[in-house]
Amino acid sequence: MRASARLASPSRRSMLGLRPSRAARFLGLVLAACLTLLGFGVPHAASAHQGPPPGSPTEFSWLPDHLRLDGAGLAWRVEYTSTSFDGTRNIVGGTITFPSGRPPAGGWPIAALLPGASGTAEQCAPSIAGNPPFATPLLESLLAAGWAVAETDYEGVSTPGPNPGIHGPSEAYSAIDLVRVAQHIGIASRTWAAVGYSQGGHGALHTSALAADYAPELDHVGTIAIAPVTQLQLLLSAPADDPGFPVNVFMPYFGAALAATHPGQYQPADWFTPAGLALVAAAGERCTEQMAAQTAALTNADVFTDAPAAMAQMRELLAAQEIPTAGHTEPIRIVHGTTDGLPWQFTELTAAQLEGGGADVEFVPLTGEDHFSVLAAAEPMVLDWLAAFLE
Repeated sequence: MRASARLASPSRRSMLGLRPSRAARFLGLVLAACLTLLGFGVPHAASAHQGPPPGSPTEFSWLPDHLRLDGAGLAWRVEYTSTSFDGTRNIVGGTITFPSGRPPAGGWPIAALLPGASGTAEQCAPSIAGNPPFATPLLESLLAAGWAVAETDYEGVSTPGPNPGIHGPSEAYSAIDLVRVAQHIGIASRTWAAVGYSQGGHGALHTSALAADYAPELDHVGTIAIAPVTQLQLLLSAPADDPGFPVNVFMPYFGAALAATHPGQYQPADWFTPAGLALVAAAGERCTEQMAAQTAALTNADVFTDAPAAMAQMRELLAAQEIPTAGHTEPIRIVHGTTDGLPWQFTELTAAQLEGGGADVEFVPLTGEDHFSVLAAAEPMVLDWLAAFLE
Protein backbone atom coordinates (compact mmCIF):
# COMPACT_ATOMS: atom_id res chain seq x y z
CA MET A 1 0.00 0.00 0.00
CA ARG A 2 2.83 2.37 0.77
CA ALA A 3 3.96 4.52 -2.13
CA SER A 4 7.56 5.52 -2.80
CA ALA A 5 6.72 8.52 -4.99
CA ARG A 6 7.67 12.00 -3.79
CA LEU A 7 6.56 15.41 -4.92
CA ALA A 8 9.23 17.02 -7.06
CA SER A 9 11.74 19.05 -5.07
CA PRO A 10 11.12 22.75 -5.72
CA SER A 11 13.63 25.00 -7.37
CA ARG A 12 15.97 27.07 -5.24
CA ARG A 13 14.85 30.15 -7.18
CA SER A 14 11.60 31.68 -6.11
CA MET A 15 8.83 32.94 -8.30
CA LEU A 16 9.18 36.50 -9.58
CA GLY A 17 12.84 35.67 -10.30
CA LEU A 18 13.94 36.97 -6.89
CA ARG A 19 15.94 35.20 -4.24
CA PRO A 20 13.59 33.36 -1.85
CA SER A 21 14.11 35.78 1.05
CA ARG A 22 13.50 38.86 -1.11
CA ALA A 23 10.50 37.35 -2.85
CA ALA A 24 9.05 36.24 0.46
CA ARG A 25 9.43 39.68 1.98
CA PHE A 26 7.95 41.35 -1.08
CA LEU A 27 4.94 39.03 -1.27
CA GLY A 28 4.53 39.17 2.49
CA LEU A 29 4.22 42.94 2.39
CA VAL A 30 1.76 42.74 -0.49
CA LEU A 31 -0.32 40.12 1.34
CA ALA A 32 -0.32 42.07 4.59
CA ALA A 33 -1.47 45.20 2.79
CA CYS A 34 -4.24 43.31 0.98
CA LEU A 35 -5.46 41.68 4.19
CA THR A 36 -5.54 45.03 5.93
CA LEU A 37 -7.61 46.50 3.11
CA LEU A 38 -9.97 43.56 3.34
CA GLY A 39 -10.49 44.17 7.04
CA PHE A 40 -8.46 41.24 8.42
CA GLY A 41 -6.09 43.40 10.45
CA VAL A 42 -8.49 43.84 13.35
CA PRO A 43 -7.22 43.44 16.92
CA HIS A 44 -7.75 40.02 18.48
CA ALA A 45 -9.53 41.54 21.48
CA ALA A 46 -12.82 41.57 19.54
CA SER A 47 -15.81 39.74 20.97
CA ALA A 48 -15.75 35.97 20.62
CA HIS A 49 -19.21 36.18 18.99
CA GLN A 50 -18.37 38.86 16.41
CA GLY A 51 -16.02 39.37 13.51
CA PRO A 52 -15.08 37.24 10.52
CA PRO A 53 -15.92 33.53 10.30
CA PRO A 54 -13.58 30.74 11.49
CA GLY A 55 -10.41 30.56 9.43
CA SER A 56 -10.05 34.30 8.88
CA PRO A 57 -6.63 35.84 9.56
CA THR A 58 -6.59 38.69 12.08
CA GLU A 59 -2.83 39.27 12.22
CA PHE A 60 0.08 38.40 9.93
CA SER A 61 3.72 38.97 10.88
CA TRP A 62 6.92 37.93 9.21
CA LEU A 63 8.35 34.80 10.87
CA PRO A 64 11.70 35.69 12.50
CA ASP A 65 14.79 34.17 10.96
CA HIS A 66 15.56 32.04 14.02
CA LEU A 67 12.18 30.31 13.67
CA ARG A 68 12.36 29.71 9.92
CA LEU A 69 12.74 26.12 8.77
CA ASP A 70 15.45 25.10 6.33
CA GLY A 71 13.95 25.12 2.85
CA ALA A 72 11.33 27.72 3.76
CA GLY A 73 10.08 30.31 1.30
CA LEU A 74 7.20 32.48 2.48
CA ALA A 75 6.70 32.05 6.23
CA TRP A 76 4.46 33.89 8.69
CA ARG A 77 3.28 33.83 12.24
CA VAL A 78 -0.47 34.34 12.10
CA GLU A 79 -3.43 34.82 14.40
CA TYR A 80 -6.80 33.70 13.16
CA THR A 81 -10.39 33.07 14.13
CA SER A 82 -11.47 29.59 15.13
CA THR A 83 -14.07 27.74 17.19
CA SER A 84 -13.46 27.34 20.91
CA PHE A 85 -14.08 24.25 23.04
CA ASP A 86 -17.40 25.83 24.10
CA GLY A 87 -18.52 26.63 20.56
CA THR A 88 -17.80 30.36 20.72
CA ARG A 89 -15.48 32.30 18.42
CA ASN A 90 -11.87 32.58 19.55
CA ILE A 91 -8.44 33.60 18.28
CA VAL A 92 -5.62 31.09 17.84
CA GLY A 93 -1.97 31.52 16.87
CA GLY A 94 0.18 29.46 14.53
CA THR A 95 2.62 29.53 11.63
CA ILE A 96 2.30 28.96 7.88
CA THR A 97 5.44 28.05 5.95
CA PHE A 98 5.62 27.41 2.21
CA PRO A 99 8.44 25.64 0.40
CA SER A 100 10.84 27.79 -1.56
CA GLY A 101 10.57 27.76 -5.33
CA ARG A 102 7.70 27.91 -7.77
CA PRO A 103 4.44 26.36 -6.52
CA PRO A 104 2.87 23.53 -8.51
CA ALA A 105 -0.29 24.07 -10.52
CA GLY A 106 -3.10 24.54 -8.06
CA GLY A 107 -0.77 25.57 -5.23
CA TRP A 108 1.20 23.78 -2.53
CA PRO A 109 -0.70 21.02 -0.71
CA ILE A 110 -0.87 21.71 3.02
CA ALA A 111 0.23 19.55 5.93
CA ALA A 112 -1.79 20.72 8.92
CA LEU A 113 0.66 20.03 11.71
CA LEU A 114 -0.69 19.36 15.20
CA PRO A 115 2.35 19.40 17.52
CA GLY A 116 3.00 17.66 20.80
CA ALA A 117 2.17 19.51 24.01
CA SER A 118 4.86 21.97 25.05
CA GLY A 119 2.99 23.89 27.76
CA THR A 120 0.19 26.44 27.82
CA ALA A 121 2.17 29.62 28.50
CA GLU A 122 2.74 31.99 25.60
CA GLN A 123 6.49 31.42 25.64
CA CYS A 124 5.91 27.68 25.10
CA ALA A 125 4.01 28.06 21.81
CA PRO A 126 5.68 26.73 18.65
CA SER A 127 5.07 30.06 16.92
CA ILE A 128 7.02 31.81 19.71
CA ALA A 129 9.59 29.25 20.88
CA GLY A 130 9.93 27.12 17.76
CA ASN A 131 9.82 23.34 17.65
CA PRO A 132 12.02 20.98 19.68
CA PRO A 133 15.14 19.73 17.88
CA PHE A 134 13.83 16.18 17.60
CA ALA A 135 10.70 17.42 15.75
CA THR A 136 12.19 20.00 13.38
CA PRO A 137 13.72 17.57 10.83
CA LEU A 138 10.31 16.11 10.00
CA LEU A 139 8.89 19.56 9.32
CA GLU A 140 11.82 20.40 7.05
CA SER A 141 11.35 17.12 5.21
CA LEU A 142 7.70 18.01 4.61
CA LEU A 143 8.83 21.25 2.97
CA ALA A 144 11.44 19.43 0.88
CA ALA A 145 8.75 17.00 -0.28
CA GLY A 146 6.62 19.89 -1.50
CA TRP A 147 4.17 20.35 1.36
CA ALA A 148 3.38 23.66 2.99
CA VAL A 149 3.35 23.37 6.78
CA ALA A 150 0.55 25.01 8.78
CA GLU A 151 1.31 24.47 12.47
CA THR A 152 -1.21 25.50 15.11
CA ASP A 153 -0.32 26.62 18.64
CA TYR A 154 -3.74 25.38 19.87
CA GLU A 155 -6.37 27.38 21.66
CA GLY A 156 -5.30 29.56 24.57
CA VAL A 157 -1.53 29.11 24.22
CA SER A 158 -0.13 32.07 22.27
CA THR A 159 -3.41 34.00 22.41
CA PRO A 160 -5.76 35.04 25.25
CA GLY A 161 -8.20 32.61 26.81
CA PRO A 162 -7.94 29.25 28.58
CA ASN A 163 -6.34 26.21 27.04
CA PRO A 164 -8.74 23.24 27.19
CA GLY A 165 -5.97 20.62 27.25
CA ILE A 166 -6.80 17.27 25.71
CA HIS A 167 -9.90 18.40 23.83
CA GLY A 168 -10.36 16.81 20.42
CA PRO A 169 -12.71 19.31 18.76
CA SER A 170 -10.68 22.31 19.92
CA GLU A 171 -7.49 20.73 18.62
CA ALA A 172 -9.16 19.86 15.32
CA TYR A 173 -10.78 23.26 14.78
CA SER A 174 -7.49 25.04 15.46
CA ALA A 175 -5.77 22.90 12.82
CA ILE A 176 -8.50 23.08 10.18
CA ASP A 177 -8.99 26.81 10.51
CA LEU A 178 -5.28 27.42 9.94
CA VAL A 179 -5.63 25.56 6.63
CA ARG A 180 -8.47 27.96 5.85
CA VAL A 181 -6.16 30.88 6.62
CA ALA A 182 -3.69 29.55 4.08
CA GLN A 183 -6.40 29.81 1.43
CA HIS A 184 -6.06 33.61 1.65
CA ILE A 185 -2.58 33.16 0.15
CA GLY A 186 -2.64 32.54 -3.58
CA ILE A 187 -0.03 29.78 -3.59
CA ALA A 188 -1.93 27.39 -1.28
CA SER A 189 -3.92 24.42 -2.50
CA ARG A 190 -7.30 23.35 -1.12
CA THR A 191 -5.77 19.89 -0.72
CA TRP A 192 -4.54 19.10 2.78
CA ALA A 193 -3.66 16.33 5.19
CA ALA A 194 -3.49 16.29 8.99
CA VAL A 195 -0.20 15.23 10.62
CA GLY A 196 -0.18 15.03 14.41
CA TYR A 197 2.33 13.95 17.07
CA SER A 198 1.60 12.96 20.68
CA GLN A 199 -1.22 15.26 21.84
CA GLY A 200 -1.32 16.37 18.22
CA GLY A 201 -1.90 12.74 17.22
CA HIS A 202 -5.00 12.81 19.40
CA GLY A 203 -6.02 16.04 17.68
CA ALA A 204 -5.27 14.65 14.23
CA LEU A 205 -7.56 11.66 14.79
CA HIS A 206 -10.34 14.00 15.90
CA THR A 207 -9.58 16.15 12.84
CA SER A 208 -10.10 13.10 10.65
CA ALA A 209 -13.60 12.66 12.04
CA LEU A 210 -14.59 16.34 11.88
CA ALA A 211 -12.94 17.64 8.69
CA ALA A 212 -15.62 16.74 6.15
CA ASP A 213 -18.44 18.44 8.05
CA TYR A 214 -16.48 21.34 9.52
CA ALA A 215 -14.73 22.45 6.32
CA PRO A 216 -16.43 20.88 3.29
CA GLU A 217 -14.91 23.53 1.02
CA LEU A 218 -11.44 22.03 1.58
CA ASP A 219 -10.09 18.77 0.16
CA HIS A 220 -8.96 16.66 3.10
CA VAL A 221 -7.04 13.65 1.76
CA GLY A 222 -5.87 11.81 4.86
CA THR A 223 -4.53 11.79 8.40
CA ILE A 224 -1.28 10.64 10.00
CA ALA A 225 -0.97 10.20 13.77
CA ILE A 226 2.48 9.65 15.29
CA ALA A 227 2.61 8.29 18.87
CA PRO A 228 -0.89 9.65 19.56
CA VAL A 229 -2.45 10.08 22.97
CA THR A 230 -5.42 7.68 22.98
CA GLN A 231 -7.43 5.51 25.36
CA LEU A 232 -7.67 8.10 28.12
CA GLN A 233 -9.73 5.76 30.27
CA LEU A 234 -6.89 3.25 30.30
CA LEU A 235 -4.18 5.88 30.52
CA LEU A 236 -5.67 7.27 33.74
CA SER A 237 -6.33 3.86 35.33
CA ALA A 238 -4.07 1.51 37.34
CA PRO A 239 -1.17 1.73 37.84
CA ALA A 240 -1.32 5.43 36.93
CA ASP A 241 -3.83 6.11 39.72
CA ASP A 242 -1.78 4.42 42.46
CA PRO A 243 -0.81 6.90 45.21
CA GLY A 244 2.80 5.74 45.09
CA PHE A 245 3.08 6.01 41.30
CA PRO A 246 5.23 8.85 39.91
CA VAL A 247 2.95 11.73 39.04
CA ASN A 248 2.43 12.34 35.33
CA VAL A 249 3.91 15.68 34.27
CA PHE A 250 0.62 16.60 32.58
CA MET A 251 -1.57 16.25 35.68
CA PRO A 252 -1.24 19.95 36.63
CA TYR A 253 -2.20 20.90 33.07
CA PHE A 254 -5.18 18.52 33.23
CA GLY A 255 -6.29 20.14 36.48
CA ALA A 256 -6.12 23.63 35.01
CA ALA A 257 -7.83 22.58 31.77
CA LEU A 258 -10.72 20.76 33.43
CA ALA A 259 -11.36 23.75 35.67
CA ALA A 260 -11.77 25.80 32.48
CA THR A 261 -13.86 23.33 30.48
CA HIS A 262 -16.03 22.10 33.39
CA PRO A 263 -16.28 25.07 35.78
CA GLY A 264 -19.44 23.79 37.46
CA GLN A 265 -18.20 20.23 37.83
CA TYR A 266 -14.48 20.40 38.51
CA GLN A 267 -12.59 22.36 41.16
CA PRO A 268 -8.87 21.56 41.54
CA ALA A 269 -9.10 22.32 45.29
CA ASP A 270 -11.35 19.25 45.65
CA TRP A 271 -8.66 16.91 44.34
CA PHE A 272 -5.19 18.44 44.68
CA THR A 273 -3.02 18.85 47.77
CA PRO A 274 -1.57 22.31 48.51
CA ALA A 275 1.58 21.26 46.65
CA GLY A 276 -0.57 20.02 43.77
CA LEU A 277 -2.56 23.23 43.67
CA ALA A 278 0.70 25.17 43.38
CA LEU A 279 1.55 23.07 40.33
CA VAL A 280 -1.89 23.68 38.81
CA ALA A 281 -1.38 27.41 39.29
CA ALA A 282 2.06 27.13 37.69
CA ALA A 283 0.69 25.27 34.66
CA GLY A 284 -0.14 28.55 32.96
CA GLU A 285 3.44 29.73 33.37
CA ARG A 286 5.61 26.63 32.92
CA CYS A 287 6.57 24.85 29.73
CA THR A 288 6.57 21.06 29.91
CA GLU A 289 10.34 20.78 30.41
CA GLN A 290 10.12 23.06 33.44
CA MET A 291 7.10 21.20 34.78
CA ALA A 292 8.90 17.89 34.31
CA ALA A 293 11.79 19.12 36.42
CA GLN A 294 9.38 20.40 39.07
CA THR A 295 7.47 17.10 39.31
CA ALA A 296 10.36 14.68 38.81
CA ALA A 297 10.57 13.52 42.45
CA LEU A 298 6.84 13.60 43.21
CA THR A 299 4.29 10.80 43.48
CA ASN A 300 0.53 10.95 43.09
CA ALA A 301 0.26 11.10 46.89
CA ASP A 302 2.24 14.33 46.88
CA VAL A 303 -0.09 15.94 44.36
CA PHE A 304 -3.56 14.43 44.94
CA THR A 305 -5.55 14.14 48.15
CA ASP A 306 -7.02 10.85 46.88
CA ALA A 307 -5.32 9.73 43.68
CA PRO A 308 -7.75 6.93 42.67
CA ALA A 309 -10.78 9.19 43.19
CA ALA A 310 -9.11 12.11 41.42
CA MET A 311 -8.26 9.96 38.41
CA ALA A 312 -11.78 8.54 38.34
CA GLN A 313 -13.15 12.09 38.14
CA MET A 314 -10.75 12.93 35.32
CA ARG A 315 -11.75 9.77 33.45
CA GLU A 316 -15.41 10.74 33.72
CA LEU A 317 -14.88 14.28 32.45
CA LEU A 318 -12.49 13.25 29.68
CA ALA A 319 -14.65 10.41 28.35
CA ALA A 320 -15.95 12.66 25.55
CA GLN A 321 -12.38 13.18 24.35
CA GLU A 322 -11.77 9.56 23.37
CA ILE A 323 -11.05 9.04 19.67
CA PRO A 324 -14.31 8.93 17.67
CA THR A 325 -14.75 5.77 15.63
CA ALA A 326 -17.22 7.24 13.10
CA GLY A 327 -17.03 10.01 10.53
CA HIS A 328 -13.65 9.11 9.01
CA THR A 329 -13.97 9.45 5.24
CA GLU A 330 -10.26 9.51 4.31
CA PRO A 331 -7.31 7.18 5.04
CA ILE A 332 -5.77 7.12 8.51
CA ARG A 333 -2.16 6.04 9.05
CA ILE A 334 -0.78 5.56 12.56
CA VAL A 335 2.72 4.80 13.83
CA HIS A 336 3.97 4.28 17.40
CA GLY A 337 7.28 3.19 18.93
CA THR A 338 7.29 -0.01 20.98
CA THR A 339 9.48 1.41 23.78
CA ASP A 340 7.37 4.53 24.23
CA GLY A 341 6.29 5.31 27.80
CA LEU A 342 2.91 6.09 26.24
CA PRO A 343 1.86 2.47 25.60
CA TRP A 344 1.81 1.53 21.95
CA GLN A 345 -0.77 -1.14 22.74
CA PHE A 346 -3.29 1.64 23.43
CA THR A 347 -2.73 2.94 19.92
CA GLU A 348 -3.05 -0.57 18.48
CA LEU A 349 -6.41 -0.88 20.24
CA THR A 350 -7.49 2.50 18.87
CA ALA A 351 -6.55 1.44 15.34
CA ALA A 352 -8.65 -1.71 15.73
CA GLN A 353 -11.61 0.35 16.97
CA LEU A 354 -11.29 2.72 14.02
CA GLU A 355 -11.16 -0.20 11.60
CA GLY A 356 -14.23 -1.68 13.29
CA GLY A 357 -15.99 1.62 12.67
CA GLY A 358 -15.29 1.34 8.95
CA ALA A 359 -12.23 3.58 8.62
CA ASP A 360 -9.36 2.87 6.22
CA VAL A 361 -6.60 2.40 8.83
CA GLU A 362 -3.03 1.20 8.83
CA PHE A 363 -1.11 0.88 12.10
CA VAL A 364 2.65 0.33 12.22
CA PRO A 365 4.49 -0.37 15.50
CA LEU A 366 8.15 0.67 15.22
CA THR A 367 10.32 -1.73 17.19
CA GLY A 368 12.73 -0.12 19.63
CA GLU A 369 11.60 3.49 19.10
CA ASP A 370 10.55 5.70 22.00
CA HIS A 371 8.30 8.76 22.18
CA PHE A 372 10.99 11.03 20.76
CA SER A 373 13.02 8.85 18.39
CA VAL A 374 9.85 7.72 16.63
CA LEU A 375 9.64 10.99 14.68
CA ALA A 376 12.92 10.42 12.86
CA ALA A 377 12.26 6.71 12.41
CA ALA A 378 8.79 7.32 10.99
CA GLU A 379 9.82 10.11 8.61
CA PRO A 380 10.21 8.00 5.42
CA MET A 381 6.90 6.31 6.14
CA VAL A 382 5.16 9.63 6.72
CA LEU A 383 6.41 11.01 3.40
CA ASP A 384 5.31 7.86 1.56
CA TRP A 385 1.86 8.04 3.11
CA LEU A 386 1.47 11.69 2.18
CA ALA A 387 2.52 10.98 -1.40
CA ALA A 388 -0.02 8.16 -1.56
CA PHE A 389 -2.75 10.48 -0.30
CA LEU A 390 -2.25 12.61 -3.42
CA GLU A 391 -2.56 9.72 -5.87
